[in-house]
Amino acid sequence: MEERERDVYSSLEEIGDKILEARADIVVHAGDLFDSSRPAPQAYRAFKKFLKRIGEQAKVFAVLGDHDRPKTWGLAPHFLFDDQIQILGANWSAQQQVLSVGGQDVLVAGLSNVSRTYRAIMQEELKKLGALDLRGKLSVLLLHEGIDKFLPYEGAFELGLDEVPKNFDYVAMGHLHFRIKASLGKGTLAYPGSSEIISRSEVDEWRKNGKGFFIVDVNRGRVDVEPVNLACIRPQLEVKMKYSCLDEELERLAKSLDGFEKKPLVHVKIEGKDIDRQSVYSALNKRLSGLVLQFRQEFLDETVERLPEVKSGAFQVSQVIQEYFKEPAVSGLALELWRHLRAGDVDEAKAVAEDYFQREHKA
Repeated sequence: MEERERDVYSSLEEIGDKILEARADIVVHAGDLFDSSRPAPQAYRAFKKFLKRIGEQAKVFAVLGDHDRPKTWGLAPHFLFDDQIQILGANWSAQQQVLSVGGQDVLVAGLSNVSRTYRAIMQEELKKLGALDLRGKLSVLLLHEGIDKFLPYEGAFELGLDEVPKNFDYVAMGHLHFRIKASLGKGTLAYPGSSEIISRSEVDEWRKNGKGFFIVDVNRGRVDVEPVNLACIRPQLEVKMKYSCLDEELERLAKSLDGFEKKPLVHVKIEGKDIDRQSVYSALNKRLSGLVLQFRQEFLDETVERLPEVKSGAFQVSQVIQEYFKEPAVSGLALELWRHLRAGDVDEAKAVAEDYFQREHKA
């Protein structure tokens, strides 16, 4: 929706405002700057405007995320701005830069996203970073990977927490859309999460912790990580309704929608027996029209027979795939494809397959 696209650009503008207010010296972005490696022209324009605003105050560093990764050997969209941002580790080789901030040397290192298929390459690069002598410097590391400790199901992660270098003051992580902070070695590891609500699964997290970014103060061995919440986030509501009481509960919902600055997105779950879905949709559309930006309905019809749910952890997907394919590189590819296709991300699965083919062909 056009309104939702504008919401994303509004959040970027507010982030710029707050960066300038905080007088930040360094801005780091840990991947998935764009949702696609081929963003729309208006997305380029919004980011160009953002860089122009903060560029005189702050030095900007970034690594590429899995969504940023171009197909085959193309360039990531970041490189259109490489005169304004420092892109680290785009060729699967960790890079670093030292700059002076207020008389203090600061080392910023980064490794862009490495797919699970090429985990061995990532492990070697992380070992090199872990061997750096960082005495006398403040140090920041940028990575874009899923870490085993923070993901809910086996096979979803690319990296073990024990594999992340522990010699940095701050490790800025991308990939997960939820806010996470954890101690790591002498410093702190953190995921700031997405700066907008990208999927329904994030609604509850937004309600509890907000959406935004982190301001990080690294000084004399102490790392303070403070969340900054954005005021411009469009509200999203999750509502359950009984089909047998639909009219009453719908009226109650409509009355609760007063007072929002932005029309909310509403996710409605209808529960009951012998649900007439068309009549439910008509009732929702009639009563919520003009009150919400959009509603999305889901039905739990108790008369429909369902397959029993398999509890997570009942079997290990990676083990099944590895046993079937035998060859580590092929099983790694299969697992990564499974992860993307499971999430409905067909384009990313295609990009992974093309990248694998190109590398194998060259070899």
